Amino acid sequence: MIYSYKRKNTIIDVLSFCFIFLNVLFITVTDFQSLYSYLYTFLLFVIINKVIKAEIFFLRNLLVLNFFIFLSILLYWGHYLIMPDSFGFSGMYGGIGTDDSRFFAGVASSDVNIPWYGMGYIGMDHSFVKFLKILYPFKIVHPLTILIPNILGICFIPHFTSKLTNLLTKDIKIAKTAYTLVLFCPVLLSNSLILMRDGWVAFFTLIGVYYLIKNKFLNFIISLCLLFFVRPGSGLLLLCAFMFYFNKSYLKGATINIIPKVLFLLLGLGMVTFLLLPFISEYLLEKGFEGLDRQSFVESIIKEADEGSIIYKIYSLPIYLKVPLGFIFFIFLPFFRVEFYTLGVLNIRSIMYTMLMPILSLFYFKYFFKGIIHFFKIKNEDMTRFFYMFCFCILMISQVSIQPRHKTGLMPFFYIFVAYGYHKGTPISKAIGSALFVFLFLIQFVLEFF
Repeated sequence: MIYSYKRKNTIIDVLSFCFIFLNVLFITVTDFQSLYSYLYTFLLFVIINKVIKAEIFFLRNLLVLNFFIFLSILLYWGHYLIMPDSFGFSGMYGGIGTDDSRFFAGVASSDVNIPWYGMGYIGMDHSFVKFLKILYPFKIVHPLTILIPNILGICFIPHFTSKLTNLLTKDIKIAKTAYTLVLFCPVLLSNSLILMRDGWVAFFTLIGVYYLIKNKFLNFIISLCLLFFVRPGSGLLLLCAFMFYFNKSYLKGATINIIPKVLFLLLGLGMVTFLLLPFISEYLLEKGFEGLDRQSFVESIIKEADEGSIIYKIYSLPIYLKVPLGFIFFIFLPFFRVEFYTLGVLNIRSIMYTMLMPILSLFYFKYFFKGIIHFFKIKNEDMTRFFYMFCFCILMISQVSIQPRHKTGLMPFFYIFVAYGYHKGTPISKAIGSALFVFLFLIQFVLEFF
């Protein structure tokens, strides 16, 4: 056992050295000034690692950080070589790309590396732009300068996924499997290796739920505030998740103490709601949430993108069909689609999201449902409660957000169920999981080729 432990540490040391060497080499070749950003990111990493009390996992987390930075640099160069006029960004919003060039335009100190389609967003007033300026309060000229510290948003996700899994299952093998799965998640990587906030949303959501279950209320509040700052809608989602653990965390203790706790909580929530209501209302209106649905978003963005798409057809249905079908649709996202090129341009992120992830999901959902059947059968309260919370979050995203990318924030939770099903189950749950594997394969095949 001691030999195995030393051998594992040696592998981590060697891999860390290799990725650090490659990162320094590629950064130097790309933009020498970004080396200062790399050193600054390392200092922030050390501080965060200390704050979350993960000192004994320092080398492992350092390896993850440098691995993700390496992938981010490769993706940057891939975009740059494919689309030189995009300066390493994903492309124009609404076409091949997303918001990353807009966010860079908001934080850049110079317009030298801003694509032409991002010029209109110079100095953009946005919560994530403010967050990035706090994260890196120095001069930003080259994209790598801010891309590197932005990786801090995902480098601790595997660590906390493992910790949350172990907290729920009390099984280190399941925790290790969940760690590995989320480390190589195509959905998380495709939306977080670029200058987007999805990685930070996933991280703050993950640690928020972890601290909530762990009964560390102050840490939960801090996580909640940070999430509200980065993406208010996701902050509301985490706040709603609190109700699933209300009687298990905040009300924990003698019955006689419950009444003052409830009064204090209601008073606090009332004050917070009063203060945030104007901002929440404005945020929801900006997102097209004017009534009980986001019909304006459906009719403008989704319809213009593809009027014949399944998602548009679902959200054009009456509400009694739209809600359950929308929920099922988002549970199984993303769906397989052969798309190497978008608008004639090689789309690396689309290959990861619409081709690689759906293929892997065929196997993931086999264990996902196998695990669910098992913990319901044995009446595992912790996993059952966690599953209800996960379903509630999916339901809210499917009805309020209606943006597939926003599922990224829940991917660590998904992998916890997959890892649980991989290690747990009965012959019956295994047979059902295998049957669902075949069913999903046929569905994906029909949707793509017929």
